[in-house]
Amino acid sequence: MAEVSSMKQAVEVLRKKGLSNREILSNVDNSHFPFEDEEVVMTFIDLQIECSSDQDFDKLVAYLYDF
Repeated sequence: MAEVSSMKQAVEVLRKKGLSNREILSNVDNSHFPFEDEEVVMTFIDLQIECSSDQDFDKLVAYLYDF
């Protein structure tokens, strides 16, 4: 399992697993992730930690959509 140490790494892992920007954004605040892939679930947990503030969430959106 890949260890994720940044928001960008988390996004890369999730994109490699086939998730769209919309899927990433809609699941980042969930307490239960509807995925069977343990790496995806653990990456979302890491991403939640990275996006613990509104400002960090805004950074995620900017990164996903190249703002």
